[in-house]
Amino acid sequence: MNISRTTHPLALLVAFCAVPPLGAQEPPVTDAGALELAGFEDYRVPIGRMENGVLRVTLEARAAEWRPWGEDGPGLLAHVFSVDGAPPRVPGPLLRVTAGTPVHVTLRNTFDHSLEVNGLRDRPPPSPGAPPAGPPPGVEPALVGPGETVDVRFTPRTPGTFVFRATVRRPRGTVTATLPGVDEADRPFSGVMIVDPEGSPPPAGERVFILNHWGDEAIPSSFLPATRFFINGRSWPHTERLEYAQGDTVRWRVLNATGRAHPMHLHGFYFRVDARGDFGSEHVYAPEERRMAVTEVLRPTETMRITWVPEEPGNWLFHCHFMRHMSRLQTMPLEGPSAAHGLHGDEGAAGEDLMGGLVMGITVRPRPGWAPAGDVPRRHLRLHIGTRPRVFGQEAAYGFVLQDGPEPPAADSVRFPGSPIVLTRGKPTEIAVFNRADVPLGVHWHGLELESWADGVPGWSGMPGRVSLAIQPNDSFAVRMTPPRAGTFMYHVHSEPGHQLAQGLYGPFLVMEPGERWDPDTDRLFLLGSLGTGEDAPAAVNGELDPGPMELRMGQSHRLRFMHISPDDDKRVELLAGAEPVVWQAVAKDGADLPPQQVRTQPAVLQIHVGETHDFRWTPDRAGDFMLRITTTFDRGVPAFPREAPPPHVAEIPVRVR
Repeated sequence: MNISRTTHPLALLVAFCAVPPLGAQEPPVTDAGALELAGFEDYRVPIGRMENGVLRVTLEARAAEWRPWGEDGPGLLAHVFSVDGAPPRVPGPLLRVTAGTPVHVTLRNTFDHSLEVNGLRDRPPPSPGAPPAGPPPGVEPALVGPGETVDVRFTPRTPGTFVFRATVRRPRGTVTATLPGVDEADRPFSGVMIVDPEGSPPPAGERVFILNHWGDEAIPSSFLPATRFFINGRSWPHTERLEYAQGDTVRWRVLNATGRAHPMHLHGFYFRVDARGDFGSEHVYAPEERRMAVTEVLRPTETMRITWVPEEPGNWLFHCHFMRHMSRLQTMPLEGPSAAHGLHGDEGAAGEDLMGGLVMGITVRPRPGWAPAGDVPRRHLRLHIGTRPRVFGQEAAYGFVLQDGPEPPAADSVRFPGSPIVLTRGKPTEIAVFNRADVPLGVHWHGLELESWADGVPGWSGMPGRVSLAIQPNDSFAVRMTPPRAGTFMYHVHSEPGHQLAQGLYGPFLVMEPGERWDPDTDRLFLLGSLGTGEDAPAAVNGELDPGPMELRMGQSHRLRFMHISPDDDKRVELLAGAEPVVWQAVAKDGADLPPQQVRTQPAVLQIHVGETHDFRWTPDRAGDFMLRITTTFDRGVPAFPREAPPPHVAEIPVRVR
């Protein structure tokens, strides 16, 4: 990377006089509305122009107003790029080149402080098994002084999906946000760089989505949560609404430019994971290595490339499965909660109004001549939502109970977790859901491929102009499905007005092959969730805070199905012989069988994220005592929540092999 710089002499004098001494307090910008309003980057058109075989572009760093919650929402001060003199946009732009193409970027700094730009460089090719590659030795960030113009030249040769970032280097203690916070204006100051392999033009219609955020620990402690999350600079319901035709091939690149992990979940369809990477390298999977998933976690700086086909028309969602990242908490006033935005929400609000943050809406148009499937004979099940008062202190418990026999269970019947539902692949089924709780609710059939009308997001599922609503108290809703695959799934409340998920509204859902029956002695379920109220609900395994021992048979093959549906927690699962893990065989992810190349024997250690299911096969070859250890970590400290997280919770389940 080559850097050259020029500075106007008058700019040097102005910059010198403008920089306060170290530790001095710069007056905060209190009126972002006095700045130019930034548009939103949708990453459809890459920047730059080709001149004599070189991609050239000018990026001017400036301040602008950012309105991630819509035109009528609050404005934030943002540091942004203006490309070749065009109006500024949030987040940063898309720089896309073919490997081996020289790039010449002119950086102009309009700020009174120095600008640091990272990521405008080539990446070394990844080495198998090596940690992510950082900058090559001797390559420093591009530093642009006040009023300076710097030319950065480099030739990217390693294909991948990367990020370049900018930071205004203010003296310690200065204020840069319109509301309490430090350096928050730099949060959207990131752009995307894609390097395509030679001879491989960009796929038609490929979309790029970058997750970014705003907020930090300086927000007053009464505010919950402190951090706000966005997709391409916007928060639901103002995120872009995507539209596809039934049968399209959809290709996405998703990048995590936040400081938190995000388990990203797609409703209604599986996606194929084509590549995983980070801001330093990317691994493209061979065709036989590509697995299917409905939830994929992106840790900070991680990226993924996915492909999926919308085979069913209707409205669908793509969202982070952490409640604090996609719930109404993300739409509360920046200065703190108000009566209109209480933590328990508004029982009269629609499901669409109970979401916020990292959520994108997708509408799939039906192909010409499409018609919904006609009615066929079905197996009928009746599922009841019950409630029992004052189980968790003054708060109620909720539960799903499957009716057994001609009479419904008592209205205050609850079960932790909900009754297991077991269906057969290819067998049409109708599940009548009866809501005997005190609030309107929706039920989502997590990971299942079904009609949008039954997907369970109140106010959104269905078709444009005809959406399904929440199930009102003392009302019911019929869910029709014909499961196309056998696997491990879950069902749970969606877009709830309070903490009904942690208060018990989740359950396991299995689909068996025709002719197979579920044998709970050799086919074990472990539903990992929470049980209680609020963000401090304790961890539970199969609805128990202190699960008891289990017995298995030596020489018998056992299927161990793990499902994670807590509101916000991280789980680590270990099956131990003494202090060391045994070995088991991974066989499925999110209800989809793994490709044969990934069905491998490995140490029995699993990091399972919210919204994921994993299946393993274990055949104990000796009798004895083992331990299933499940560790829950509560990622609720600064900046996600403005107070300390509880200590990790460890559940140890004795496993006796006889």
